[in-house]
Amino acid sequence: MTLLAARFLGRATVAVAAVFGGIASLRAQTQFPPDIARITAAGELRIAMTTELWPPFFFLNKNQQLTGIDVDLATEAARQLGVKVRFVREAKTFDEIVTMVVERRADIAIAYLSDTLERARIVRFTRTYVQVRPAVLINRTLAGSSRRGPGLNPLLNHPEARIGVTKGSSAETFAAADFPLARIVSYESWNEITRDVATEKLLAGVSDEIDAKSWQTANPEGAIEVETVVREGPPDTMGIAVNRADRHLLYWLNHFLATKDRDGTLTVLRRKYIENDQWKNELP
Repeated sequence: MTLLAARFLGRATVAVAAVFGGIASLRAQTQFPPDIARITAAGELRIAMTTELWPPFFFLNKNQQLTGIDVDLATEAARQLGVKVRFVREAKTFDEIVTMVVERRADIAIAYLSDTLERARIVRFTRTYVQVRPAVLINRTLAGSSRRGPGLNPLLNHPEARIGVTKGSSAETFAAADFPLARIVSYESWNEITRDVATEKLLAGVSDEIDAKSWQTANPEGAIEVETVVREGPPDTMGIAVNRADRHLLYWLNHFLATKDRDGTLTVLRRKYIENDQWKNELP
């Protein structure tokens, strides 16, 4: 064989290998279910979140980078899928996060999102990955002057009671169900609610223990005017929202969460972000 022929044969072998390698890669790609193939083809997993930050679920650290339990979980899910993660923070409310998933402006939502029955009518939810206890902030002065007897229900469940909730949150639904006689007032942010509770414009604000603890930490002197009550009863549960047509993606995410539960990843994340205040060391 001449040198020229050997070179030609070598190049031909490389070309054939490249062609068959490309065919094998394409074949593997087409073997994915359509919902997984869509994400791998795009090269990114789009995560719906709100424009407002909600520590410790998602917030900016000292380096102005997005972090939190939801960020860590979403980043790991994208890594396991072999794609990049992209956080789409366009929603003004939690219900708008769900709309983003329905309209396919995001692939999934991991965003401090309660898996309520109302939302489950239009999206699918994974298994719960974190849960928090409900909590109420109460203005001490207004509570003292109400004279409606001991207990949370007599204090809050009457027409004169003004109770603040974050618009589009699960607290909006829970407060209406728990205190049907009260006047439920929807706010754009939890900060506005705590401000009005402290200044006696609201008798109470309803959310969960995470929001209550965050407010307490930021306002240690606020305990003079505001009492925090962590309520007994069913917890507020969070799940990952998926478009109702993406059945295999839902299966994969449930398997992903089960795997992270078994290997201890979820335990570490819950311990860091939910059960104690380690995450506050990352704040600016």
